Amino acid sequence: MFKDVIGHEDIKQRLIHSLQTGRISHAQLFAGETGYGSLALALAFAQYVCCTGDKKDDACGNCPSCKKMQKYIHPDLHFVFPVIRKAKSPVSDEYIEEWRHLLSRTNYFSLEEWYAEMGVEDNAQAAIYTEESANILRKLSLKSFESDYKILVMWLPEKMNPECSNKLLKIIEEPYDKTLFLLVSEQPGQIINTIQSRLQRIHIPPLKQEDLRQRLLLEKGITEEKAAEYAHVASGSWYRALRLFNETDEQIYNQEQFMSLMRLCWERKMLPVNEWVSELSSIGRERQKSFLLHATRMLRENFVRNFGLDPLNYMTGREKQFSLRFSPYIHEGNVLSLTDEFEQAYSDISRNGNAKIIFTDLCIKVMQNIRP
Repeated sequence: MFKDVIGHEDIKQRLIHSLQTGRISHAQLFAGETGYGSLALALAFAQYVCCTGDKKDDACGNCPSCKKMQKYIHPDLHFVFPVIRKAKSPVSDEYIEEWRHLLSRTNYFSLEEWYAEMGVEDNAQAAIYTEESANILRKLSLKSFESDYKILVMWLPEKMNPECSNKLLKIIEEPYDKTLFLLVSEQPGQIINTIQSRLQRIHIPPLKQEDLRQRLLLEKGITEEKAAEYAHVASGSWYRALRLFNETDEQIYNQEQFMSLMRLCWERKMLPVNEWVSELSSIGRERQKSFLLHATRMLRENFVRNFGLDPLNYMTGREKQFSLRFSPYIHEGNVLSLTDEFEQAYSDISRNGNAKIIFTDLCIKVMQNIRP
């Protein structure tokens, strides 16, 4: 329901108004970063559309339709999301129970959490495969069972392979009557242009710091000081705020590896650097990507710290401690080139490049930039 979605009151009102006035677009793209609430808004809108009770500013929450929507088992609600290929015909239905289980816990999750829920191997790459298109066409060709609308919620359409995208294009151009497509994307620029141009785009901005602070106080029962700190560092993401509240082993590991990398590259100790590369090469691609994203963020935060602009600095206490001595070494002369190197490494890892070669090259580049 809309009342469970954090913030974004203006977007909620626009969605409600579109249905009340009968000016609802059949294909909509909810575009926002992880934790901003794109999926939560799409699901709340789907429930509002299907609600058969007394709905004014929100779904009633009590009618049979709402109760099924809240369990994600409504017969007119269909899901498509990235999966791994464990069978000849990999489709979302194979993982629907895991999907519902994750949604029952939270609507604010990342691709990494979805990997964990599926129980995939470290190097597995999820996608929306060609076989999914036939499944979509079959479902949407049927008459609706209980609602006026048939609704397809697709999470991360940027993960569609080209064949699936091209097959889906036709049904978006010429949809069946009373069919609603709600696509939820974190990287809309990666969706093929022919599909992008046919979607009504709804930009989901970062959550307001005050909205995050109030929700942390309400749900987590922490002090005002901690709630304000987490809300600030989270940078508009409820997912990030929860990770700060429940600091994970992965977060601690990423920061420790970043500190080790910078120290070793400053000292130019090649044997320990090789050991560091061997360890990073063994942890699996998704964790490698997580580390590289963390390192890129740390470069930005340490650079900004040099200007003494605390409101623009988003670091935890652990990260600030290391930054006290480290930040002067990230400056105008190297911040862009260092950032480029980490982003290039992320791109190469995403394309299944050899991790040892990529991280060895990265270490050499860091040495050259941090201590010329």
